[in-house]
Amino acid sequence: MINRRSRTPFQTGPLRRLGLCSALSLVMPAVAFAQGGAPAVPQEDGGLGEIVVTAQKREQKLQDVGLSVSAFDGAALDNAGVNAVTDLAKVVPGLDITPSPSGTPVYTLRGVGFFESTLSAAPDVALYIDQLPLAVPAFGALTAFDLERVEVLKGPQGTLFGTNATGGAINLIAAKPTNDLDAGIELGFGSFNTIRGEAHISGPLSDTLKGRIAVKVSQGDEWQYSYTRRDKLGKTDELAGRILLDWQPREGMGFVLNLNGWLNKSDPQAPQLARQTTPADLQAPVGSVTFGQVVPPDFALLLIPGAPDNNRAANWDPDYRPYRDDRFYQTALTANIDLSDTITLTSLTAYSNLRQRKASSYSGTDLPAFEQAANPARANDFSQELRLAGNDVGSGLRWMVGGNYQRTASYERIDAIYPFASTGFRDGFTANTLDTRQVFKQWAVFGNMEYDLSERLKLKAGIRYTDSSRTAASRVYDTPGYVEPIPGALGLTDFFNVLMPAVYVPLFCPGVTYTPVVPGQSVSVDPNNCVSGTYKAKLKEDNVPWSVGIDFKPNDDLLIYANMSRGFKGGAFPLVNAASQEQFYPVPQEKLTAYELGFKSNLLGNRVVWNGAAFYYDYANKQTRGKTVDPLFGALEKLVSIPKSRIWGAEMDMTLVPTRGLTVRLAGTYLNTRIKTFSGIVGAQNVGGLLFPVFSSFKGARLPFAPELAGSASLDYLFPLTGTVEAFLGGGVRAQTKSYGSPQLGGQDKKDATIKGYATLDLRAGVQSADERWKLTVWGRNVTNRHYWTNSLRAFDTIVRYTGRPSEYGVTLGYKF
Repeated sequence: MINRRSRTPFQTGPLRRLGLCSALSLVMPAVAFAQGGAPAVPQEDGGLGEIVVTAQKREQKLQDVGLSVSAFDGAALDNAGVNAVTDLAKVVPGLDITPSPSGTPVYTLRGVGFFESTLSAAPDVALYIDQLPLAVPAFGALTAFDLERVEVLKGPQGTLFGTNATGGAINLIAAKPTNDLDAGIELGFGSFNTIRGEAHISGPLSDTLKGRIAVKVSQGDEWQYSYTRRDKLGKTDELAGRILLDWQPREGMGFVLNLNGWLNKSDPQAPQLARQTTPADLQAPVGSVTFGQVVPPDFALLLIPGAPDNNRAANWDPDYRPYRDDRFYQTALTANIDLSDTITLTSLTAYSNLRQRKASSYSGTDLPAFEQAANPARANDFSQELRLAGNDVGSGLRWMVGGNYQRTASYERIDAIYPFASTGFRDGFTANTLDTRQVFKQWAVFGNMEYDLSERLKLKAGIRYTDSSRTAASRVYDTPGYVEPIPGALGLTDFFNVLMPAVYVPLFCPGVTYTPVVPGQSVSVDPNNCVSGTYKAKLKEDNVPWSVGIDFKPNDDLLIYANMSRGFKGGAFPLVNAASQEQFYPVPQEKLTAYELGFKSNLLGNRVVWNGAAFYYDYANKQTRGKTVDPLFGALEKLVSIPKSRIWGAEMDMTLVPTRGLTVRLAGTYLNTRIKTFSGIVGAQNVGGLLFPVFSSFKGARLPFAPELAGSASLDYLFPLTGTVEAFLGGGVRAQTKSYGSPQLGGQDKKDATIKGYATLDLRAGVQSADERWKLTVWGRNVTNRHYWTNSLRAFDTIVRYTGRPSEYGVTLGYKF
């Protein structure tokens, strides 16, 4: 049932928020920053210290890992304003994270990504916490708090981590229980009366048991405003917590229980109307009519001006106000048992559960031109991994074998309301509901090894076999309780019951008698027999990811590595407004073969850490949202595969300490992406009153969300004020050239899909005690108030874009007990 009541955000004043947050507060980060393998803590001798990672499922110095890995600790994330996983794009050049109309984040790494907003869609960049998969991207919304570090692995994954991925993996490492009592709080107040607080307490509970509790809360006022009326949107209302118990009953045996969860009642972001809508944009042309009304030249949607060049300006329908009420919890158990001096058994068990209740604006206007008036969803995931790892120092062989099982079940529903969409106005039905139930299962076995051919030369290899299945049951039907506002309108079910037997069946299934649809049943038509009903299908796939590589250390300060790998990402079923069940058809798994040559180096007595890599990707069956042309309804959405494309590029990062207290960091990525083979739809032609697709070759078009150049630079200077107090100054720049929200050949479509290049500047300054027990920071983000956007796409009749945040300022105080 649709609730048309305007939803007013929960109101809390700054003083009330301050009282709440003072009890919960932010963690005082204790470690500094490392990017792309660049350790960040200046040592007493003026050099840079080492950072340890688990990118290969064992502890190693980052500079000894022959992979492209970016690693960041808590202080780095705090300085850069990384408050969620989606903020990681600020500090990882080559990583693009963009919102989708349903609010599901889309991750793209080195040009490899899957723009699909269906809740259950597996991403190209997999997300983990402590090596445990967060199978649904929405699981990670508020998981990035109280972290020891974040590791971003670039390139195909599958031989080491539990989920196949073609783009890479993001592994969140939670801060662990400590041997001694440790506690800390941090409070921050910023623009839009935003208060963020985090607190933790950690320490021993007995001789064999340690524990850690961490809590984070954020409260803030609305940051978006309507540019056509007095209204605001964008409140922040978040709460997250984690309990960790580390039990070591004896030497060589350890268990870590991780209980975490979050609540998110923050408003979804409303998109901007990128430009004024023209008659050419309308899916139903001016003057067209079927069982509704004639689309007039002064159609209301054509009269709304585009949004001003301001990150805060947007619009949404007040009768279907965007809202969110999501909750997530996870229970995970990690066990490590030494079976001998050289062999360890590891078990990873996790259960995750998500419930979403939300509504999203889609058209970028204050008219219900296409609104997701309700979008309830739920998903749960169970995963189990067992592995054996061996390290025989005498033979120089390190190996790992194992297997895992995963089951993910999801349900998602969208109540779509569109009385001011051109097709709704023309056809006489202005709402429908679509839903999908999907179950994904996979099991896999894998192995990985490293062998020291000599003291300076190491051989690496890994392989995995994966067997998976995905089932879907998808429908399009009348929205319960919705009353058509157009006089004489038929509504969805009656429209199909009139049109299908009169037009569709005689043309495509001659001789077949159409069975009328009962209200509440799915209207989507099976193109093979012209029968309406629920689409049900099963997709079974298997694949064999693999990797081989070699590491060469000519001296202790230089590592040169060469890797070749192949990765897969499973096929997917979309959730779309399907007139024909063909729109529900899945896309097959995609395959990426990667070639990479890189180096890692420490120079000038470890005062300079300089890393770089060059890579080439052969990309097959890239999955993306595309178009189909229905003979009666015109252009509609479906998933498509791009048969062949390629990516080549290079990246570099450098951290240097030119003088004591001064740290400079530079990082950048160059990408050259091109489609090699793909015949896509660029329009429709009318033949005898029916619409048929117009195809064109997309050879040479660029892949979406892949700017040619992206980079970041930061500077931090720490100096003493007194014997016990230090001061610090810092700043960071993040920049990228233009990219595109979808593959386009040219003309207005390419212009509309363009994400302009931009640069943002963050600044920070403050004081702290010399022993880092307390710290006061004043900060500003996007201090130039640069207007930029991270996605630009067609929202049925309109062109919309999702902007970045405006300039924000604040102060943060942290204290460690």
